Amino acid sequence: MRAAIFTQIGRPLSIEEIKKPEVKGKEVLLKVLATGLCHGDLHIIFGEWKDDIPVNPPRILGHEIVGEITEDTEHFKKGDKVLVYNAFGCGTCKYCKRGYPQFCEKVKILGVQEDGGFAEYVKVPSEDNLIKIDDNENPIKVAPLADAGVTAYNSVKGIEEDSNVALIGTGAVSLIALQILKSRGIKVTVVGRNPIKLNKALELGADRIIQVKQSYSEDFSARIGREKFDYIVDYIGSDETLRDIVWALDRMGELRIVGEFGGRMEIWEQLLVLRGLRIRGILYGSKEDMINVVKLYKEGKIKTLAVPYKLEEINQAIDDLMSGRIIGRAVIIP
Repeated sequence: MRAAIFTQIGRPLSIEEIKKPEVKGKEVLLKVLATGLCHGDLHIIFGEWKDDIPVNPPRILGHEIVGEITEDTEHFKKGDKVLVYNAFGCGTCKYCKRGYPQFCEKVKILGVQEDGGFAEYVKVPSEDNLIKIDDNENPIKVAPLADAGVTAYNSVKGIEEDSNVALIGTGAVSLIALQILKSRGIKVTVVGRNPIKLNKALELGADRIIQVKQSYSEDFSARIGREKFDYIVDYIGSDETLRDIVWALDRMGELRIVGEFGGRMEIWEQLLVLRGLRIRGILYGSKEDMINVVKLYKEGKIKTLAVPYKLEEINQAIDDLMSGRIIGRAVIIP
């Protein structure tokens, strides 16, 4: 089978012909139909997570997967299209039992600890993590739901309808989260640098956009004046976005951090206490979140903004993502 191989930090992925995976026991072999290209893949390729999430090359990346069942299983038939919930925990720890295997100490992610979806076939540890999608669904459009959609849903879950919300960043996760919030009639401000992506946010229903030209902290503060937000969701998570951001929260406001660009925060303890502020980290989501976001997609309430690339074009897709030329989610088709 053909696959895009991560061979060395900082090097382009290598398109190679390799052996198709062999399955045993409860493992399931999927023919890959489409796999989203996440910014997390770029963090791995360029070594930005090497001290926190080591990935041992050679490795097939790609964790946002739609595939086709190749042989009948207990719950699926050959030819069924499925979305992969990509957090395989131990199943017995308190996090797995609560439905959050992404926090399991033994968690395995296809495309990180195990070979993923930038290939013609992928081996899945268990059918329990598969969700069937309709035969008529376009796998290219569905693929981003497997991570961007799940994360977006989790990042705005529980936000009350009378809230004033700011979304920091204009990537695929932020744009899906915007659509989810607007489907519930919530007021949303989107903050970012890329004017084309900001215009897309307006097209998707944003009540206001703020273009950052210098510093996120300074430009955001200057534009909002004394306005405060009930929720701020940061899809970047850099030093620049996190600096001073809590000052824009209203009393009992909440900052949710999704992006993983290695930012650090310095917070006055009394600001947290006197305003009753909350800070949360958002990592992926639950299988239930995936089921719910697929439902929203089927109801036509969200678009995934998929941009297709052939497997042989994956390095071009990586370059386009790095350069901010992709409005939405790049999706790789083997």
